[in-house]
Amino acid sequence: MMNVLLVDDEPWVLEGLRTIVNWDKYGFRVCGEASNGSSAWSLIERLQPELVFTDIQIPSVSGLELINRSQHKLAKPPRFVVLSGYNNFEYAVSALDQRVDDYLLKPINKDEIEAVLDQVSRKIQEETAQEELRRRDRSLYVNSLLNRLIQGEVGIELENEAATLLNIGSGEEISCLLIDTEMNEEELKRQIPELAGLELPELFTDPEGRVVMIASGKQHATEQLVALGRRLCEEWPGEAPVPAIAALGCGQGGASALRSIYEKALAALKWKRYWNEGGIIACNELPKSECMKEVNKAALDSLIERLSSDHLEEIEAAADVLLAAPSFGLPDIEYVRIQLSALEMGISKKLKELGGDGDAFMRGIQGELGTLTETTSFPDFRRYALALCLSGAAALCEQRERSECRTIFRVVQHVDQKFREKLQLQELAQLFHINPIYMGQLFKQQTGKSFRKYLNDKRIEEAKRLLRQGRLSIAEVAANSGYPNTDYFKIQFKRITGMAPSAFRRRE
Repeated sequence: MMNVLLVDDEPWVLEGLRTIVNWDKYGFRVCGEASNGSSAWSLIERLQPELVFTDIQIPSVSGLELINRSQHKLAKPPRFVVLSGYNNFEYAVSALDQRVDDYLLKPINKDEIEAVLDQVSRKIQEETAQEELRRRDRSLYVNSLLNRLIQGEVGIELENEAATLLNIGSGEEISCLLIDTEMNEEELKRQIPELAGLELPELFTDPEGRVVMIASGKQHATEQLVALGRRLCEEWPGEAPVPAIAALGCGQGGASALRSIYEKALAALKWKRYWNEGGIIACNELPKSECMKEVNKAALDSLIERLSSDHLEEIEAAADVLLAAPSFGLPDIEYVRIQLSALEMGISKKLKELGGDGDAFMRGIQGELGTLTETTSFPDFRRYALALCLSGAAALCEQRERSECRTIFRVVQHVDQKFREKLQLQELAQLFHINPIYMGQLFKQQTGKSFRKYLNDKRIEEAKRLLRQGRLSIAEVAANSGYPNTDYFKIQFKRITGMAPSAFRRRE
Protein backbone atom coordinates (compact mmCIF):
# COMPACT_ATOMS: atom_id res chain seq x y z
CA MET A 1 0.00 0.00 0.00
CA MET A 2 1.38 3.43 -1.02
CA ASN A 3 1.07 6.51 1.22
CA VAL A 4 -0.50 9.78 0.12
CA LEU A 5 -0.36 13.09 2.04
CA LEU A 6 -3.15 15.68 1.66
CA VAL A 7 -2.24 19.39 2.03
CA ASP A 8 -4.81 22.23 1.93
CA ASP A 9 -5.76 25.11 4.23
CA GLU A 10 -9.48 24.55 3.67
CA PRO A 11 -10.91 21.80 5.93
CA TRP A 12 -13.77 21.00 3.55
CA VAL A 13 -11.26 20.26 0.77
CA LEU A 14 -9.32 17.88 3.00
CA GLU A 15 -12.51 16.14 4.04
CA GLY A 16 -13.67 15.85 0.44
CA LEU A 17 -10.36 14.39 -0.73
CA ARG A 18 -10.33 11.94 2.14
CA THR A 19 -13.92 10.72 1.76
CA ILE A 20 -15.01 10.87 -1.87
CA VAL A 21 -11.90 9.36 -3.48
CA ASN A 22 -11.53 5.56 -3.53
CA TRP A 23 -7.87 5.52 -2.54
CA ASP A 24 -7.75 1.76 -1.86
CA LYS A 25 -8.79 0.97 -5.42
CA TYR A 26 -5.53 2.45 -6.71
CA GLY A 27 -3.29 1.11 -3.96
CA PHE A 28 -3.10 4.24 -1.79
CA ARG A 29 -3.95 5.13 1.79
CA VAL A 30 -4.08 8.59 3.36
CA CYS A 31 -1.17 8.69 5.82
CA GLY A 32 -1.61 12.29 6.98
CA GLU A 33 -3.11 15.73 6.44
CA ALA A 34 -1.68 19.24 6.79
CA SER A 35 -3.20 22.72 6.61
CA ASN A 36 0.07 24.64 6.06
CA GLY A 37 3.39 24.20 4.30
CA SER A 38 5.55 23.87 7.42
CA SER A 39 3.45 21.03 8.83
CA ALA A 40 3.37 19.40 5.40
CA TRP A 41 7.17 19.49 5.13
CA SER A 42 7.57 17.87 8.58
CA LEU A 43 5.15 15.10 7.60
CA ILE A 44 6.93 14.52 4.28
CA GLU A 45 10.28 14.15 6.04
CA ARG A 46 8.86 11.83 8.69
CA LEU A 47 6.36 9.72 6.72
CA GLN A 48 8.11 9.73 3.30
CA PRO A 49 4.87 9.41 1.30
CA GLU A 50 4.94 8.26 -2.31
CA LEU A 51 2.42 10.94 -3.37
CA VAL A 52 1.37 14.41 -2.16
CA PHE A 53 -1.80 16.28 -3.14
CA THR A 54 -1.22 19.97 -2.36
CA ASP A 55 -2.78 23.36 -2.92
CA ILE A 56 -0.46 26.14 -4.10
CA GLN A 57 -1.69 28.98 -1.90
CA ILE A 58 -1.15 27.58 1.63
CA PRO A 59 0.21 29.37 4.75
CA SER A 60 3.90 29.53 5.79
CA VAL A 61 5.37 27.61 2.83
CA SER A 62 3.67 27.61 -0.56
CA GLY A 63 2.85 24.44 -2.43
CA LEU A 64 5.44 25.29 -5.13
CA GLU A 65 8.13 25.87 -2.47
CA LEU A 66 7.16 22.54 -0.87
CA ILE A 67 7.71 20.80 -4.20
CA ASN A 68 11.02 22.58 -4.81
CA ARG A 69 12.30 21.78 -1.31
CA SER A 70 11.41 18.10 -1.71
CA GLN A 71 13.20 17.87 -5.07
CA HIS A 72 16.42 19.36 -3.66
CA LYS A 73 16.57 17.99 -0.11
CA LEU A 74 15.18 14.45 -0.28
CA ALA A 75 17.01 11.44 -1.65
CA LYS A 76 13.69 10.06 -2.90
CA PRO A 77 11.15 12.90 -3.24
CA PRO A 78 7.44 12.07 -3.50
CA ARG A 79 5.37 12.66 -6.59
CA PHE A 80 3.08 15.72 -6.50
CA VAL A 81 -0.38 16.52 -7.80
CA VAL A 82 -1.25 20.21 -7.52
CA LEU A 83 -4.80 21.34 -6.71
CA SER A 84 -5.60 25.02 -7.17
CA GLY A 85 -8.59 27.31 -7.32
CA TYR A 86 -6.63 29.66 -9.58
CA ASN A 87 -7.12 29.08 -13.28
CA ASN A 88 -3.85 30.83 -13.93
CA PHE A 89 -1.51 29.76 -16.70
CA GLU A 90 1.58 30.94 -14.79
CA TYR A 91 0.81 28.60 -11.88
CA ALA A 92 0.35 25.67 -14.25
CA VAL A 93 3.64 26.41 -16.04
CA SER A 94 5.50 26.80 -12.73
CA ALA A 95 4.07 23.54 -11.39
CA LEU A 96 4.83 21.59 -14.54
CA ASP A 97 8.38 23.03 -14.59
CA GLN A 98 8.85 21.37 -11.21
CA ARG A 99 7.86 18.03 -12.71
CA VAL A 100 4.59 17.55 -10.89
CA ASP A 101 2.45 14.71 -12.18
CA ASP A 102 -0.65 16.80 -12.78
CA TYR A 103 -2.30 20.17 -12.17
CA LEU A 104 -5.99 20.05 -11.30
CA LEU A 105 -8.45 22.86 -10.72
CA LYS A 106 -10.87 23.11 -7.83
CA PRO A 107 -13.65 22.28 -7.17
CA ILE A 108 -12.64 18.66 -6.73
CA ASN A 109 -13.73 16.31 -9.48
CA LYS A 110 -13.73 12.68 -8.33
CA ASP A 111 -13.34 11.21 -11.81
CA GLU A 112 -10.41 13.49 -12.68
CA ILE A 113 -8.60 12.66 -9.44
CA GLU A 114 -9.10 8.91 -9.83
CA ALA A 115 -7.86 9.09 -13.43
CA VAL A 116 -4.71 10.80 -12.14
CA LEU A 117 -4.36 8.21 -9.36
CA ASP A 118 -4.59 5.38 -11.88
CA GLN A 119 -1.80 6.93 -13.93
CA VAL A 120 0.44 7.81 -10.99
CA SER A 121 -0.05 4.38 -9.38
CA ARG A 122 1.17 2.67 -12.54
CA LYS A 123 4.23 4.93 -12.72
CA ILE A 124 5.16 4.33 -9.07
CA GLN A 125 4.77 0.58 -9.40
CA GLU A 126 6.90 0.52 -12.57
CA GLU A 127 9.59 2.62 -10.91
CA THR A 128 9.49 0.42 -7.78
CA ALA A 129 9.88 -2.72 -9.88
CA GLN A 130 12.79 -1.20 -11.80
CA GLU A 131 14.41 0.03 -8.60
CA GLU A 132 14.04 -3.40 -7.00
CA LEU A 133 15.62 -5.01 -10.07
CA ARG A 134 18.52 -2.53 -9.97
CA ARG A 135 18.91 -3.13 -6.24
CA ARG A 136 19.07 -6.89 -6.69
CA ASP A 137 21.53 -6.64 -9.57
CA ARG A 138 23.74 -4.31 -7.56
CA SER A 139 23.45 -6.54 -4.46
CA LEU A 140 24.61 -9.58 -6.47
CA TYR A 141 27.46 -7.56 -7.95
CA VAL A 142 28.53 -6.19 -4.53
CA ASN A 143 28.30 -9.64 -2.95
CA SER A 144 30.45 -11.26 -5.59
CA LEU A 145 33.06 -8.51 -5.63
CA LEU A 146 33.49 -8.23 -1.85
CA ASN A 147 33.56 -11.99 -1.32
CA ARG A 148 36.38 -12.25 -3.86
CA LEU A 149 38.32 -9.70 -1.83
CA ILE A 150 37.75 -11.19 1.63
CA GLN A 151 38.65 -14.67 0.36
CA GLY A 152 42.08 -13.50 -0.76
CA GLU A 153 41.77 -12.60 -4.43
CA VAL A 154 44.12 -9.72 -5.19
CA GLY A 155 44.69 -7.34 -8.05
CA ILE A 156 44.79 -3.60 -8.68
CA GLU A 157 41.80 -3.74 -11.01
CA LEU A 158 39.69 -5.61 -8.44
CA GLU A 159 40.65 -3.22 -5.63
CA ASN A 160 39.94 -0.16 -7.80
CA GLU A 161 36.56 -1.63 -8.71
CA ALA A 162 35.73 -2.08 -4.99
CA ALA A 163 37.05 1.40 -4.13
CA THR A 164 34.79 2.96 -6.76
CA LEU A 165 31.78 0.89 -5.71
CA LEU A 166 32.16 1.72 -2.00
CA ASN A 167 33.50 5.24 -2.56
CA ILE A 168 36.67 4.41 -0.61
CA GLY A 169 39.75 6.58 -1.00
CA SER A 170 43.26 5.12 -1.12
CA GLY A 171 44.56 4.53 2.40
CA GLU A 172 41.23 5.55 3.90
CA GLU A 173 39.97 4.03 7.16
CA ILE A 174 37.24 1.44 6.75
CA SER A 175 35.17 -0.49 9.26
CA CYS A 176 33.60 -3.91 8.94
CA LEU A 177 30.74 -5.12 11.17
CA LEU A 178 30.03 -8.86 11.08
CA ILE A 179 26.60 -9.98 12.34
CA ASP A 180 26.09 -13.53 13.63
CA THR A 181 22.51 -14.36 14.58
CA GLU A 182 19.98 -17.14 14.13
CA MET A 183 17.60 -14.67 12.46
CA ASN A 184 16.79 -15.37 8.82
CA GLU A 185 19.18 -13.49 6.49
CA GLU A 186 16.41 -11.76 4.53
CA GLU A 187 14.63 -10.73 7.72
CA LEU A 188 17.88 -9.35 9.11
CA LYS A 189 18.54 -7.37 5.94
CA ARG A 190 15.00 -6.01 6.14
CA GLN A 191 15.51 -4.89 9.76
CA ILE A 192 18.88 -3.19 9.21
CA PRO A 193 17.58 -0.20 7.16
CA GLU A 194 14.86 0.39 9.75
CA LEU A 195 17.47 0.58 12.53
CA ALA A 196 20.11 2.43 10.49
CA GLY A 197 17.85 5.19 9.18
CA LEU A 198 19.44 7.33 6.47
CA GLU A 199 23.01 6.25 7.27
CA LEU A 200 22.73 2.80 5.68
CA PRO A 201 26.09 1.00 5.31
CA GLU A 202 27.01 -1.27 2.41
CA LEU A 203 25.66 -4.80 2.97
CA PHE A 204 26.82 -8.17 1.70
CA THR A 205 26.79 -11.82 2.80
CA ASP A 206 30.01 -13.72 3.55
CA PRO A 207 30.63 -17.38 2.51
CA GLU A 208 29.13 -18.62 5.83
CA GLY A 209 25.88 -16.73 5.26
CA ARG A 210 26.60 -13.99 7.81
CA VAL A 211 25.56 -10.42 7.05
CA VAL A 212 28.51 -8.00 6.80
CA MET A 213 28.34 -4.19 6.81
CA ILE A 214 31.03 -1.88 5.46
CA ALA A 215 31.39 1.83 6.27
CA SER A 216 34.17 4.16 5.19
CA GLY A 217 35.30 7.70 4.79
CA LYS A 218 32.45 9.54 6.45
CA GLN A 219 32.93 11.32 9.76
CA HIS A 220 31.79 9.15 12.67
CA ALA A 221 31.22 6.19 10.29
CA THR A 222 32.69 3.70 12.75
CA GLU A 223 30.65 5.09 15.66
CA GLN A 224 27.47 4.81 13.58
CA LEU A 225 28.33 1.21 12.68
CA VAL A 226 28.93 0.37 16.34
CA ALA A 227 25.64 1.99 17.34
CA LEU A 228 23.83 -0.01 14.67
CA GLY A 229 25.47 -3.25 15.85
CA ARG A 230 24.47 -2.51 19.43
CA ARG A 231 20.87 -1.88 18.39
CA LEU A 232 20.81 -5.15 16.44
CA CYS A 233 22.05 -7.10 19.46
CA GLU A 234 19.47 -5.40 21.67
CA GLU A 235 16.78 -6.55 19.23
CA TRP A 236 17.94 -10.17 19.69
CA PRO A 237 19.39 -10.55 23.21
CA GLY A 238 20.16 -13.83 24.95
CA GLU A 239 16.70 -15.45 24.81
CA ALA A 240 17.68 -17.44 21.73
CA PRO A 241 19.83 -20.57 22.21
CA VAL A 242 22.64 -18.72 20.43
CA PRO A 243 22.73 -14.98 21.28
CA ALA A 244 23.36 -12.42 18.55
CA ILE A 245 26.89 -11.07 18.13
CA ALA A 246 28.11 -7.96 16.28
CA ALA A 247 31.89 -8.03 15.72
CA LEU A 248 33.81 -4.98 14.54
CA GLY A 249 37.06 -4.83 12.59
CA CYS A 250 38.60 -1.57 11.46
CA GLY A 251 41.78 -0.16 10.04
CA GLN A 252 43.34 1.93 7.30
CA GLY A 253 44.36 0.97 3.80
CA GLY A 254 41.27 1.47 1.68
CA ALA A 255 39.85 -1.37 -0.40
CA SER A 256 43.17 -3.27 -0.33
CA ALA A 257 42.79 -3.69 3.47
CA LEU A 258 39.27 -5.08 3.31
CA ARG A 259 40.34 -8.72 3.74
CA SER A 260 42.51 -8.07 6.83
CA ILE A 261 39.78 -5.93 8.41
CA TYR A 262 37.17 -8.62 7.76
CA GLU A 263 39.50 -11.21 9.36
CA LYS A 264 39.84 -8.98 12.44
CA ALA A 265 36.06 -8.87 12.76
CA LEU A 266 35.89 -12.65 12.23
CA ALA A 267 38.48 -13.28 14.95
CA ALA A 268 36.51 -11.07 17.37
CA LEU A 269 33.34 -12.95 16.48
CA LYS A 270 34.94 -16.36 17.11
CA TRP A 271 36.27 -15.21 20.45
CA LYS A 272 32.86 -13.92 21.56
CA ARG A 273 31.13 -17.08 20.36
CA TYR A 274 33.73 -19.26 22.15
CA TRP A 275 32.66 -17.76 25.48
CA ASN A 276 29.00 -18.17 24.47
CA GLU A 277 28.32 -14.48 24.90
CA GLY A 278 26.16 -12.10 22.90
CA GLY A 279 26.54 -8.39 22.24
CA ILE A 280 29.05 -6.26 20.38
CA ILE A 281 32.83 -6.71 20.42
CA ALA A 282 35.62 -4.85 18.62
CA CYS A 283 38.82 -6.50 17.41
CA ASN A 284 40.92 -4.34 19.75
CA GLU A 285 39.11 -5.89 22.75
CA LEU A 286 40.57 -9.35 22.10
CA PRO A 287 43.12 -10.80 24.53
CA LYS A 288 46.60 -10.13 23.23
CA SER A 289 47.46 -13.83 23.15
CA GLU A 290 44.48 -14.76 20.98
CA CYS A 291 46.48 -13.80 17.87
CA MET A 292 43.43 -14.16 15.65
CA LYS A 293 43.58 -17.97 15.68
CA GLU A 294 41.39 -20.82 16.88
CA VAL A 295 41.21 -22.43 20.34
CA ASN A 296 40.70 -26.20 20.47
CA LYS A 297 37.47 -25.86 22.43
CA ALA A 298 36.69 -29.59 22.64
CA ALA A 299 40.11 -30.43 24.09
CA LEU A 300 39.99 -27.44 26.45
CA ASP A 301 36.52 -28.37 27.79
CA SER A 302 37.64 -31.97 28.34
CA LEU A 303 40.72 -30.88 30.28
CA ILE A 304 38.81 -28.34 32.42
CA GLU A 305 36.24 -31.03 33.24
CA ARG A 306 38.99 -33.35 34.49
CA LEU A 307 40.57 -30.58 36.56
CA SER A 308 37.18 -29.88 38.14
CA SER A 309 36.56 -33.52 39.13
CA ASP A 310 38.34 -36.14 41.20
CA HIS A 311 39.52 -38.00 38.08
CA LEU A 312 43.05 -36.63 37.79
CA GLU A 313 44.74 -39.71 36.35
CA GLU A 314 44.31 -38.61 32.71
CA ILE A 315 45.29 -34.94 33.10
CA GLU A 316 48.64 -35.34 31.37
CA ALA A 317 47.09 -37.07 28.35
CA ALA A 318 44.31 -34.46 28.15
CA ALA A 319 46.90 -31.64 28.31
CA ASP A 320 48.86 -33.24 25.46
CA VAL A 321 45.68 -33.35 23.35
CA LEU A 322 45.17 -29.63 23.96
CA LEU A 323 48.75 -28.82 22.93
CA ALA A 324 48.85 -31.16 19.91
CA ALA A 325 49.70 -29.49 16.60
CA PRO A 326 46.51 -28.49 14.78
CA SER A 327 45.57 -30.03 11.47
CA PHE A 328 45.48 -26.64 9.76
CA GLY A 329 49.24 -26.19 10.21
CA LEU A 330 49.80 -23.10 12.37
CA PRO A 331 53.28 -22.60 13.83
CA ASP A 332 53.51 -24.82 16.93
CA ILE A 333 54.77 -22.18 19.36
CA GLU A 334 52.13 -19.63 18.45
CA TYR A 335 49.34 -22.23 18.56
CA VAL A 336 50.42 -23.67 21.93
CA ARG A 337 50.61 -20.22 23.48
CA ILE A 338 47.00 -19.61 22.40
CA GLN A 339 45.81 -22.90 23.92
CA LEU A 340 47.56 -22.25 27.23
CA SER A 341 46.18 -18.73 27.41
CA ALA A 342 42.70 -20.19 26.96
CA LEU A 343 43.47 -22.80 29.67
CA GLU A 344 44.53 -20.06 32.10
CA MET A 345 41.31 -18.16 31.47
CA GLY A 346 39.26 -21.37 31.70
CA ILE A 347 40.66 -22.26 35.14
CA SER A 348 40.27 -18.66 36.33
CA LYS A 349 36.67 -18.57 35.13
CA LYS A 350 35.88 -21.88 36.86
CA LEU A 351 37.35 -20.59 40.13
CA LYS A 352 35.20 -17.46 39.91
CA GLU A 353 32.10 -19.60 39.35
CA LEU A 354 32.89 -21.38 42.64
CA GLY A 355 33.29 -18.06 44.43
CA GLY A 356 37.08 -17.99 44.32
CA ASP A 357 39.55 -15.34 43.16
CA GLY A 358 40.68 -16.32 39.69
CA ASP A 359 42.89 -13.25 39.31
CA ALA A 360 44.77 -14.03 42.53
CA PHE A 361 45.29 -17.61 41.33
CA MET A 362 46.83 -16.37 38.06
CA ARG A 363 49.09 -13.94 39.90
CA GLY A 364 50.32 -16.84 42.01
CA ILE A 365 50.90 -19.01 38.93
CA GLN A 366 52.83 -16.28 37.15
CA GLY A 367 54.91 -15.65 40.26
CA GLU A 368 55.75 -19.37 40.46
CA LEU A 369 55.96 -20.39 36.79
CA GLY A 370 56.51 -17.12 34.91
CA THR A 371 54.35 -15.86 32.05
CA LEU A 372 53.57 -17.34 28.66
CA THR A 373 55.40 -14.49 26.92
CA GLU A 374 58.62 -15.59 28.65
CA THR A 375 58.28 -19.17 27.37
CA THR A 376 59.70 -19.93 23.94
CA SER A 377 60.16 -23.72 23.57
CA PHE A 378 57.63 -26.53 23.37
CA PRO A 379 59.15 -28.59 26.26
CA ASP A 380 58.89 -25.50 28.48
CA PHE A 381 55.31 -24.99 27.37
CA ARG A 382 54.47 -28.59 28.24
CA ARG A 383 56.03 -28.29 31.69
CA TYR A 384 54.11 -25.06 32.20
CA ALA A 385 50.88 -26.76 31.11
CA LEU A 386 51.26 -29.70 33.53
CA ALA A 387 52.21 -27.43 36.44
CA LEU A 388 49.26 -25.16 35.63
CA CYS A 389 46.92 -28.17 35.52
CA LEU A 390 48.08 -29.56 38.87
CA SER A 391 47.88 -26.16 40.57
CA GLY A 392 44.51 -25.52 38.96
CA ALA A 393 43.12 -28.90 40.05
CA ALA A 394 44.28 -28.30 43.64
CA ALA A 395 42.85 -24.77 43.68
CA LEU A 396 39.52 -25.94 42.24
CA CYS A 397 39.29 -28.80 44.75
CA GLU A 398 40.06 -26.49 47.68
CA GLN A 399 37.60 -23.85 46.46
CA ARG A 400 34.91 -26.45 45.90
CA GLU A 401 35.35 -27.72 49.47
CA ARG A 402 35.18 -24.16 50.78
CA SER A 403 32.07 -23.53 48.76
CA GLU A 404 30.50 -26.75 50.05
CA CYS A 405 31.42 -25.89 53.65
CA ARG A 406 29.88 -22.45 53.30
CA THR A 407 26.74 -23.98 51.84
CA ILE A 408 26.43 -26.63 54.60
CA PHE A 409 27.05 -23.95 57.23
CA ARG A 410 24.13 -22.03 55.74
CA VAL A 411 22.03 -25.21 55.78
CA VAL A 412 22.78 -25.76 59.49
CA GLN A 413 21.93 -22.13 60.23
CA HIS A 414 18.68 -22.58 58.35
CA VAL A 415 17.80 -25.70 60.39
CA ASP A 416 18.67 -23.93 63.65
CA GLN A 417 16.30 -21.09 62.76
CA LYS A 418 13.47 -23.11 61.22
CA PHE A 419 13.49 -26.36 63.27
CA ARG A 420 9.97 -25.63 64.58
CA GLU A 421 8.66 -25.82 60.98
CA LYS A 422 8.28 -28.85 58.75
CA LEU A 423 11.72 -29.60 57.31
CA GLN A 424 12.64 -32.29 54.76
CA LEU A 425 16.12 -33.11 53.50
CA GLN A 426 14.86 -33.28 49.89
CA GLU A 427 13.37 -29.80 50.09
CA LEU A 428 16.49 -28.34 51.70
CA ALA A 429 18.65 -29.92 49.01
CA GLN A 430 16.47 -28.32 46.35
CA LEU A 431 16.58 -24.97 48.15
CA PHE A 432 20.39 -24.97 48.35
CA HIS A 433 20.95 -26.65 44.94
CA ILE A 434 22.75 -29.76 46.23
CA ASN A 435 22.17 -33.42 45.50
CA PRO A 436 20.12 -34.78 48.46
CA ILE A 437 22.37 -37.81 49.09
CA TYR A 438 25.53 -35.71 48.87
CA MET A 439 23.98 -33.06 51.10
CA GLY A 440 23.19 -35.71 53.73
CA GLN A 441 26.83 -36.79 53.68
CA LEU A 442 28.14 -33.22 53.96
CA PHE A 443 25.67 -32.44 56.74
CA LYS A 444 26.92 -35.37 58.82
CA GLN A 445 30.54 -34.36 58.20
CA GLN A 446 29.78 -30.83 59.39
CA THR A 447 27.63 -31.66 62.47
CA GLY A 448 28.64 -35.22 63.38
CA LYS A 449 24.97 -36.25 63.15
CA SER A 450 22.58 -37.29 60.44
CA PHE A 451 20.10 -34.66 59.34
CA ARG A 452 17.17 -36.45 61.03
CA LYS A 453 19.02 -36.95 64.35
CA TYR A 454 20.25 -33.35 64.37
CA LEU A 455 16.71 -32.05 63.76
CA ASN A 456 15.16 -34.27 66.47
CA ASP A 457 17.86 -33.35 68.98
CA LYS A 458 17.29 -29.67 68.27
CA ARG A 459 13.55 -30.00 68.77
CA ILE A 460 13.89 -32.05 72.01
CA GLU A 461 16.32 -29.48 73.46
CA GLU A 462 13.71 -26.78 72.79
CA ALA A 463 11.02 -28.98 74.38
CA LYS A 464 13.18 -29.39 77.53
CA ARG A 465 13.56 -25.63 77.78
CA LEU A 466 9.80 -25.07 77.51
CA LEU A 467 9.03 -27.86 80.01
CA ARG A 468 11.37 -26.32 82.57
CA GLN A 469 9.45 -23.05 82.33
CA GLY A 470 6.27 -24.91 83.24
CA ARG A 471 3.88 -22.42 81.68
CA LEU A 472 2.71 -24.49 78.67
CA SER A 473 0.76 -27.71 78.41
CA ILE A 474 2.41 -30.82 76.96
CA ALA A 475 0.48 -30.30 73.67
CA GLU A 476 1.64 -26.66 73.50
CA VAL A 477 5.24 -27.67 74.20
CA ALA A 478 5.02 -30.25 71.40
CA ALA A 479 3.62 -27.73 68.90
CA ASN A 480 6.20 -25.07 69.81
CA SER A 481 9.04 -27.56 69.45
CA GLY A 482 8.16 -28.64 65.92
CA TYR A 483 5.88 -31.64 66.71
CA PRO A 484 2.31 -30.93 65.64
CA ASN A 485 1.36 -34.49 66.75
CA THR A 486 1.48 -34.68 70.58
CA ASP A 487 1.60 -38.48 70.73
CA TYR A 488 4.51 -38.61 68.30
CA PHE A 489 6.28 -35.96 70.39
CA LYS A 490 5.89 -38.06 73.55
CA ILE A 491 7.35 -41.11 71.81
CA GLN A 492 10.34 -39.15 70.46
CA PHE A 493 10.93 -37.37 73.77
CA LYS A 494 10.99 -40.63 75.73
CA ARG A 495 13.18 -42.34 73.11
CA ILE A 496 15.80 -39.62 73.33
CA THR A 497 15.65 -38.66 77.04
CA GLY A 498 14.48 -41.97 78.59
CA MET A 499 11.45 -40.43 80.29
CA ALA A 500 8.03 -38.99 79.42
CA PRO A 501 7.64 -35.19 79.12
CA SER A 502 5.41 -35.08 82.24
CA ALA A 503 8.03 -36.99 84.27
CA PHE A 504 10.75 -34.67 82.99
CA ARG A 505 8.70 -31.67 84.14
CA ARG A 506 8.09 -33.12 87.64
CA ARG A 507 11.77 -33.92 88.00
CA GLU A 508 12.73 -30.40 87.09
